[in-house]
Amino acid sequence: MGKTVFVERMVAITPQTEGKRGSAGVVDHHGRTVPVYQVRSLLGFPSRRPRLSDVLIVTKAGPDCIALWVDETSGISPDTTLAQEPGSATEGEPVAQGVTISSEGLIVIHDLAGFLTNPDSAQIHAALATVKVLPPGEEGEMPEERVAAILLERAQKLSQPAARTRGVVRVEVLKFRLAYQEYAIGMKYVREVVLTRGITPVPGTPEYIPGICAIRGEILSLVDLRALFSISGRGLTDLNRVIVISNESMTFGILADYITGIATIPATIPSAPAPDSSTDAIPYLLGVVEGIVVLDGAALLSDPRMLIDETSI
Repeated sequence: MGKTVFVERMVAITPQTEGKRGSAGVVDHHGRTVPVYQVRSLLGFPSRRPRLSDVLIVTKAGPDCIALWVDETSGISPDTTLAQEPGSATEGEPVAQGVTISSEGLIVIHDLAGFLTNPDSAQIHAALATVKVLPPGEEGEMPEERVAAILLERAQKLSQPAARTRGVVRVEVLKFRLAYQEYAIGMKYVREVVLTRGITPVPGTPEYIPGICAIRGEILSLVDLRALFSISGRGLTDLNRVIVISNESMTFGILADYITGIATIPATIPSAPAPDSSTDAIPYLLGVVEGIVVLDGAALLSDPRMLIDETSI
């Protein structure tokens, strides 16, 4: 799809009277006006109002910076490039300009600039052999006025100039939510993010290791940070994402509720107490940045307790 610059929470979008197909308006991204395209509309699905849980993927379409408005991000692929797959296309030809479809029915936008030039949703639906109509969904119990106010507040924060303190080194992190708290871990430790396809319990393992999971043919231990950190009320959330973290000697998965974005933070984090942090969590925390608890990926990956003894499987 191109180089992703940022993944942001949904903010208020400023409408424009004229725009390309699928255009929803513009947002101010740290002083730069970025056009927003609603992917639902581009793919021929019913459009709707923005929700607080929606996501903006700020990326490159050729030389231009744009934002793609999507319902959610479900994972991160370890692949840096996506080869065109024949899928349902004839003789390997793209099903539409800039688009191919995998054998699993995954729509792959390999040329975003080309796709935006001519988003042929009818041809894509024909290639899928069915016109998929998404259910309208529930708008939730929160009043529309309250949603609009929150989105506007987010937009105002997003429009602020990005911090450019001279000499401050910044690192990229993956943000995720766990038991109503937002966490982050350095992207250099993140191999990929996948949806949970089932957890196999292993008798005799600690409470913080709920079991194992097969990912791309590899059997990985899964770690529940709620149990490891002794987070109260941890049974109230539904863990459905696996963040696979890795270094030269260890690989395992961290369970999370959902991914909230990719951001950059200072490499040196001022010491600050994490909200409701227990003594069990302290060895694995670097600090807190803007309310986000930053995990120490190196500490997690150097702890042999995160792996299941193969003799017990």
